[in-house]
Amino acid sequence: SLVTPRASDAMRDARPAKRIAIVGGGISGLALAKFLRVVDSDRRRFELHLFDTGERACGGRASSKALSGVDVDHGLQYFTLSSDVARESFARSLVDAGALTSWSDDVVGTLDAPSGRFTAFSDGAERFVGVDGFRGMSEELVKHCDVVHRPQWVGAMHPVRRDDDGNVVEWALASNESDRAKQLGTYDFVVVAHNGKCAHRLASTAKDEDGRSACEKVKSSLRCGFGVKPRDELSRENKLVLSSVWSVMVVFDGVHEFGDGFEGAHVVDGGPLSWVSNISAKRGALLKEGAKETRVVLQSTAEYARENKVPQEAVPRTKSKEVMETLVGALEKSLKLEPNTMLSKVTMYKTQLWGAANPLNVCNVPCVLDLRTSTAAIGDWCTSGPACVESAVLSANALAQALDDYFPDATPGAATKALNAARPRWTLPNGATSAQGGFPGTSVPEMREASPVPERRRGGGRGRGPRGRGGGRGGRGRGRGAHESTARLVRMAL
Repeated sequence: SLVTPRASDAMRDARPAKRIAIVGGGISGLALAKFLRVVDSDRRRFELHLFDTGERACGGRASSKALSGVDVDHGLQYFTLSSDVARESFARSLVDAGALTSWSDDVVGTLDAPSGRFTAFSDGAERFVGVDGFRGMSEELVKHCDVVHRPQWVGAMHPVRRDDDGNVVEWALASNESDRAKQLGTYDFVVVAHNGKCAHRLASTAKDEDGRSACEKVKSSLRCGFGVKPRDELSRENKLVLSSVWSVMVVFDGVHEFGDGFEGAHVVDGGPLSWVSNISAKRGALLKEGAKETRVVLQSTAEYARENKVPQEAVPRTKSKEVMETLVGALEKSLKLEPNTMLSKVTMYKTQLWGAANPLNVCNVPCVLDLRTSTAAIGDWCTSGPACVESAVLSANALAQALDDYFPDATPGAATKALNAARPRWTLPNGATSAQGGFPGTSVPEMREASPVPERRRGGGRGRGPRGRGGGRGGRGRGRGAHESTARLVRMAL
């Protein structure tokens, strides 16, 4: 149900605002701030501190990179919402603010690579995209926060105060665990709004004096592994498993329309290619007089990313060039073009390896809440269906309702008690998921059954890197995996 304001009383107004730390500025963290402002529009009950590693803006997978002077979405391409809560309480105000708009269903669909045939969705479903990219959405949502710490890495959390029953009621955050760490303040409640190894590492720093975990429920829920694998293997996992995706942003010389003028497509049987979006066509740039170039985003399959995993914080130049050439080559095949037709027109490119792009399994609870330790975890993996923007929004909404109910007098109602008692139960999601995640209310090509993980890959690699989804899914890199080519001469992007 939609978060609605509760009636305030003298006691509620007289007490100091609860300081809430939201570690992660992705969709779930930003949505939580929005929902808490619904119940606290005068900003007296909650003081919201958002921590995010983004260099240029918050947003997580809804972030963008500048490509030849234009912001390009290299993670999230569009999203759908089937629930009234997500659609009306999250998206509608963003549309009214001019941050989101709808993508016509006759220019986005599927591209069958073997035949080169594009089929528009034409299903009447509303597909949300950012106006000139998703940055505007993030900038609108971040207004609901009182303090934004960016770029800021949160690497340690320690309990500093307990009540008479032994419950943690105050936390101290720091940039790392060393004595020289930057101290980031104390908070009444800590929300981990990102996942991956960095999130689990952060929760693992929370220890009591005897060395035991001070937030075991949240810490255990953030355990994770990486790399797509066969469904029967995934079904036996007792932790979150995240897939990887390569994203390539390319500038082609000249004006190029794809197929029948489509703007975006899930690619079926396209080898290493799972998605293509003609950003210039999508934003109407190809129609402008004097247009001389075309910007395109290509995304790989999860299996290709698994087989081409490298340290995200230092992608080798040779690997970046190889990935670009591979995905552009796959685009040429999918469009039934002669080899080198598009590759010869590349003037600039950037690559990004999303090491933790999409959850492959889900935990079947709306959020992970532990009132005893004043901690919680939210995200798109907190669902029973495919991980998607809607599940991230609904996870944030569930926690906002619980915090509204619990504070300021720490007396939870029945629904909050039930949520607090719930524990993650890892399963495969109900419903189809694509390489880009789930799209509720629509039908998208399902991710193909993955081959077994090669023995040389078992054990996994490093999960850190520059992504920074939700303030920590990536590490502290600054885009060192991005490379550009100008005048057909490849050079490093600084």
